[in-house]
Amino acid sequence: MAIGDFHLHSTASDGVQTPSWVIGTAFARGVQVLALSDHDTTAGLDEAAAAAKEAGLRLIPGLELSTDLGKADVHLLAYGFDRTSKPLQDFLQWQRDGRIGRTRRIVEILAEQGMPLDVARVFEIAGEATVGRPHVARALLEKGYVASVQEAFDLWLGNGKPGDVDRPKLEPADAIRVVHENGGVVFVAHPVFIGEDYAAAIEQLRAWGADGIETYYKHYDPATVAAHAALAARLGMAASGGSDYHGLGNPDDREIGDIPFPDERVVEFVSFIEQNTACPEVQ
Repeated sequence: MAIGDFHLHSTASDGVQTPSWVIGTAFARGVQVLALSDHDTTAGLDEAAAAAKEAGLRLIPGLELSTDLGKADVHLLAYGFDRTSKPLQDFLQWQRDGRIGRTRRIVEILAEQGMPLDVARVFEIAGEATVGRPHVARALLEKGYVASVQEAFDLWLGNGKPGDVDRPKLEPADAIRVVHENGGVVFVAHPVFIGEDYAAAIEQLRAWGADGIETYYKHYDPATVAAHAALAARLGMAASGGSDYHGLGNPDDREIGDIPFPDERVVEFVSFIEQNTACPEVQ
């Protein structure tokens, strides 16, 4: 069990548990420092900060951004930024608006495939959260079109499937620039999902200013961790780790803190955040 987990989602985006629940569960599982990294939003951080203060945990500002590098879907984790910055919040609002348009188009496509959904129900499932494909998946499950959220992605919503709809393109270089301009750092999330040539992609992201690699990801075996660590060392990048917790019940899900992230590496990551960001803790 790791003492740090820096890739966690809540009901502020596409997780199923509230920020308070995420923090309380992290505490119960022995996590001492963490980051809530919801998609395109910092809306959960106030609630998370209050819960972290009560539990005596350290909370680092985080969020996750989806970008496109050629045909690859590249996710970036941002940490330590000034979440009160208007330019940053305007940028995130633009991202969220793109998600709304994409959701409407996905629902249209699914109806064409014989699976009509009420788009209002999808937004109701999302609530105040940033809407995304997991909310569509839960609507499909609710209607009985699929047997699980994972099946919804495997058959309809995953990369290359009928419901794989592009949003307005966000270039990685632009995302990195915005985060840096607002005092944060950027780590490449779960690089193996980029594709077989993820090392070349990370080299390009490094050239654009990416600061680190998510090296200790939920289901990585020792060989994969070693490969990521070697790549980070070669490129002069820091290493982070996270469970990517959503609570959706997918086969590869891990509980909060259930990642191969050694304590000494957690300490190194936190030190990097302290030395290189404007806001190493949520205020």
